[in-house]
Amino acid sequence: PYERYQYEHAVAELRGYGLMFDDQHNDKDPIVERAIELLPHDLAVGRHRRLMRAFEMNTKKTHLPVEEQNYDPMVPYLAPFMEEAKFQMQEEQELLNFHPWDRRL
Repeated sequence: PYERYQYEHAVAELRGYGLMFDDQHNDKDPIVERAIELLPHDLAVGRHRRLMRAFEMNTKKTHLPVEEQNYDPMVPYLAPFMEEAKFQMQEEQELLNFHPWDRRL
């Protein structure tokens, strides 16, 4: 029951400001930073606009109208790009640590 309450409370908070769950990730995390670079233009612009709108509503102590809160904020739009970013960073790290004399046949 308590987990359900936490989930519903998080959904209500995100809907109140018009955010998605993936908007909460820390932009300074290298994986998230790379994933944001990999986002298509329309998703990146939408993310930026949602964050700016939420920041403005937070400073003005307001919330979205109830008519605009009928969406599911838990849809992961950033997850596939985060997986791709992890794969790319792992591949870069492997290439940086590669030496010709370390060849394995």
